[in-house]
Amino acid sequence: MRLPITTGLIALAACGGGGTSIDTADSSTYNCATETRADSFAVGLDKHGAAAALDFKLMQADPAPPARGDNIWQLQVSAMSGGTVGATVAGATLTATPFMPDHAHGTPIQVVITDKGGGMYQLSPVNLWMPGLWETTITATSASGSDQAVFRFCIAE
Repeated sequence: MRLPITTGLIALAACGGGGTSIDTADSSTYNCATETRADSFAVGLDKHGAAAALDFKLMQADPAPPARGDNIWQLQVSAMSGGTVGATVAGATLTATPFMPDHAHGTPIQVVITDKGGGMYQLSPVNLWMPGLWETTITATSASGSDQAVFRFCIAE
């Protein structure tokens, strides 16, 4: 289970290790050209949930593509049945957890989820505060079921 980091001091201390793609010792840049685990950003980037109960679609990102610092995402959640995406899911309970797998830390800033209606949810801020690969796990619970998906973006600088 990934626990959120609650203080920036702990998060900074956790950055001593790292992946093999870090370009500089101070982690000011990251070579995204060699990163094979990241998603290619596109409006409408679609992820079926791991349990095939829900579908998650990134409808908008500001900035686009996601960048270092605070990001605002618009996410559409839809029901799934038999591998087919169905109607959007209103009133779901969502959480979003940004995490850097190479550094084994998250972000000190909690993502606030706002239900915009009609199956649309705003995630703000999605704080990707340093260069590297970020995995943001979205977990949703609704009458259609519970599920999660992971969006992976490389932040170069």
